[in-house]
Amino acid sequence: MSALRLSPSISITLGLVSLTLLLFFMLDTVVGVVPDRHAQLREVREKVSTNLALQLGSLLQADDREILRETLRAVQQRDDDILSLGIRLNDGELIAQGGYHQKFWAPPPDGKSTITHVQIPVYMQDRIWGHIEISFRRPEAESFIAWLRQPDIALPAAIFFFGSILYYLYLRRVLNHLDPTQVIPDRVNAALDTLTEGVMIIDRRENILLVNEGFKKLHPDAVKACLGKKLKQLPWLYPAIAAQTRVLPWRQAMESEQAVSYASLKIPQPGDKIRIVSLNAAPVRDSQAKVQGCLITFSDVTERERTNSKLRLALNRLQDSQSKIEQQNRELQRLANYDQLTGILNRRAFFERGEEILRFCVQSRMSLVCIMSDIDHFKSINDNYGHPVGDAAIKVVASLLSKNTRHNDVVGRYGGEEFCILLPGLDEAQGFEIANRMRESIERLAGKGVRSIEGLRITSSFGMVVQTSPDQTLPELIELADQALYHAKENGRNKVAILNDLNETPRLAPGAAEAASAVEAG
Repeated sequence: MSALRLSPSISITLGLVSLTLLLFFMLDTVVGVVPDRHAQLREVREKVSTNLALQLGSLLQADDREILRETLRAVQQRDDDILSLGIRLNDGELIAQGGYHQKFWAPPPDGKSTITHVQIPVYMQDRIWGHIEISFRRPEAESFIAWLRQPDIALPAAIFFFGSILYYLYLRRVLNHLDPTQVIPDRVNAALDTLTEGVMIIDRRENILLVNEGFKKLHPDAVKACLGKKLKQLPWLYPAIAAQTRVLPWRQAMESEQAVSYASLKIPQPGDKIRIVSLNAAPVRDSQAKVQGCLITFSDVTERERTNSKLRLALNRLQDSQSKIEQQNRELQRLANYDQLTGILNRRAFFERGEEILRFCVQSRMSLVCIMSDIDHFKSINDNYGHPVGDAAIKVVASLLSKNTRHNDVVGRYGGEEFCILLPGLDEAQGFEIANRMRESIERLAGKGVRSIEGLRITSSFGMVVQTSPDQTLPELIELADQALYHAKENGRNKVAILNDLNETPRLAPGAAEAASAVEAG
């Protein structure tokens, strides 16, 4: 069996890649190029465990096991690196867990935490009351793809793969240039005629030494005898190329001793037609590596350029169509989510956004204020002044409500003259402050905003509720706020009423009665 013979390019490539890998491993041994994944993972898990222990400590002090269980489940679901976690008393009782803790937990040897099983003692009155147990995923790769993605595998593999390609391509180019040849090798004359590209060889004085059959197809005048002529004596070729290039390609190739390329050069044809060619010029060297001439090739790319032009035109049209479609989609999205009269969220979009806000507040343990608002005596406005004035009143009130909220608050038209507002992160006092500011703003400015009716007075009543339980749903909060709104209307209107439970009696917010005194006096 004959030994495997490798080309010089491949042999040198393998040698260079091997030296590069050797240098990489030496640098990694000395200065640590590849980070220690286990050490990094251990450090991250220690921080996660410490932070989690601090968070759970306050919950353990409150002795609210239901919140403990919810918290553990939420932590386990949010962190993919955690398989399970639990809180265990000294007697072995597991009082709370997140995930299948009994399945994944294995007590660490000698009670010392490992990279996969962390055990944190909990102290009560200077005694160990129990332990917080956390089971992490094993750091080992669970699949071949995951194994390849490890830095200590991926980096050397990438160096070998891409280094081999780059070294090989570079060596192929360099070795070809180093291959000595004569200006016109006799043995290649016949071979050149088989090429579809046009080929021309000139000497340093730009005398034409050889052209192949492909060159004669570039122009009807190219079939005329041109051997021995200077290149500039070809009237159909020389002026056209000189007009399109700053430096003639063959001169640039011989002076720089490097190959040059021009992607698209136009050669005029009879009948006002154009032939587009891709021109490449490379220096030709003798046995002493001295430049003695230039090899010029012409590739006809006319059809390709025409096709590309058509494709570019089609692409531009497609992009225009795509832009119009995106604009129409944005308009449809706006029409689907926003009330056409007021520009605020419609009822459907308000509930979608409201559910997201509610989930975020529950997960973040953040308070949430829900406010229902209704324009007072709206029916009389419609009856006395007509529906256009009623629509104008609704539009002005919606604008004032929006101006008195923050960017992360949600304002929606609930129906007719009713509006609903969600204020995340605020307590009862802060919610009342905003609700009362809205009420005062409407009382002061809404009537003036309807310019078609002089002296029109518009007020609104408000019902407010603060979320008191993570189990409360958005419809339940709106129902409570609506009950409070009804109470505000029953007690004189233009007021803010607060209700947090259906079993309690709604109460007017402090100062609400005084704020509405002007309405009652009128």
